[in-house]
Amino acid sequence: MDEKSLLNYLSENLNQLDGGATYLHTYGVIPPKGLFTAQLTNRPSKSWPKAQFLYTSVEEQDASLEDCIKQWTTMCLNYNNQYLVLTDENGDHILFDFNGHRLASNDDIVAYIDKIIGKEKEIKLPDNERHKDYYRAMRTKPFLLLAGISGTGKSRIVKQMAFDSCPDKSRLREDATTPGNYCLIEVKPNWHDSSELMGYESQINGAHYVVTPFIRFLAKAMLYEDQRVPFFVCLDEMNLAPVEQYFAEFLSVLESRKVVDGRITSEPLIPKEIFSNAKYERQLKEDLFGIKLKETDAIGDATSDPDQYYGSENAVYDRLRKEGLRIPSNLIVIGTVNMDETTHQFSRKVIDRAMTIEMNLPDGEPFMEFFDNARDLEYTDTPLSSDLFLPTIVKAADAVTELAEDNAEKTDWLKKEVSRILTDLNAALEDTPFKIAYRVQNELILYFYEFWRENKEEDWAKILRESVDRILMMKVLPRVEGDETLLEKPLERLKNLCASYPKALAKVEEMQRRLNRSQFTSYWP
Repeated sequence: MDEKSLLNYLSENLNQLDGGATYLHTYGVIPPKGLFTAQLTNRPSKSWPKAQFLYTSVEEQDASLEDCIKQWTTMCLNYNNQYLVLTDENGDHILFDFNGHRLASNDDIVAYIDKIIGKEKEIKLPDNERHKDYYRAMRTKPFLLLAGISGTGKSRIVKQMAFDSCPDKSRLREDATTPGNYCLIEVKPNWHDSSELMGYESQINGAHYVVTPFIRFLAKAMLYEDQRVPFFVCLDEMNLAPVEQYFAEFLSVLESRKVVDGRITSEPLIPKEIFSNAKYERQLKEDLFGIKLKETDAIGDATSDPDQYYGSENAVYDRLRKEGLRIPSNLIVIGTVNMDETTHQFSRKVIDRAMTIEMNLPDGEPFMEFFDNARDLEYTDTPLSSDLFLPTIVKAADAVTELAEDNAEKTDWLKKEVSRILTDLNAALEDTPFKIAYRVQNELILYFYEFWRENKEEDWAKILRESVDRILMMKVLPRVEGDETLLEKPLERLKNLCASYPKALAKVEEMQRRLNRSQFTSYWP
């Protein structure tokens, strides 16, 4: 790709900006001296293009590449949504982030920028990928429940996905046993409110906010949000305590997600007043990011400026101060679940808001497969694309709009079919408290959309059948439980409804056998 082609790509896919505030999906072209004369952090200045992508071409006589990048990172210290596209003296094109990290070069730049701006709609699955159901589920909603008998590898698979997606960044690969984009939180039986996860204000030993590993990990995920690095929280043995009690705030805020200025955001988990409280700021910066500020001299020095602090951590703290702590767009929460006498049942509120995946031993000879397909948990030289894990939209209306761009007629058919199927489903669930509503409809459309992105040439009727089968398994059947009086007839109607959906049909038949044997049944074994 030559310089002209690169500039043509930028002009065709981004809006050119001459000044003012920074806007997503915009670009500006500057001379090399602009790197050394402009003040990127001076937002009122009109002389600097405050674009998301800045392009410059550096000749040998202008400055060395190292000096340019050093100056670039100095100017970007407080803002982490800008990228530099630079053509060096050899004619090579390089894309840098605000930290000066090389993200892509030459022909790879286009694909990388497409990913940043969300233009790339088609998902490319790795060959022989075994976890595609997990990927689709978390792109539909970033809260999964992994259910199954003990020892099937529920916690391990979360860690494996973190290893597989961890980029080659030294700060995220410092520990050979645990990737930096993974956090294991062991749920305790005595958790009965959100303080164990969300922290709390305390006056003991001075006013401070108690920071938990969960909050610290969410702040860390924000550092890599613009780079779309997936961050995984594994809530191990999630139902050892009542989930709707200690996880209530997260469950509610999860439903508030929407796309704002190209980024998926939510309402605050922790309000901005906590982070803007002067009594907490020093302690919070140190607890969240390890930033240590010097104590202010009681008298002061009129001839010196106060100590300045820079870096992406402070840019994130500025966001926390202005917006509060929200669910980062690159965060995926996965709870592992065992159902026995030591655990709590899930309320419909929890199941309604999660994507449930049942993990059982595979068919055939599972214990031979343990030997044949075992693999170590380790970093890879070719991390999986974040597009496999992270969504770009959260509303069915947006999915329908994008689907209609390629085929409006098929989209009309899809809307009618989804409405018919869900109406028939509620008819099968008549006289039970398990009827479904708009949340299931929204997530069925999103799941279909994510399935379609993997293969746009696939038959839509086939995609819909498989999507309905998975949604029945993940969203509908986990809600169903009761005795013979409540479920005998509804299960028979569900069995007839599921004739075209093999996974759901097998589960309904299993639930019927359990009902006949014990006069009570549920989704859970």
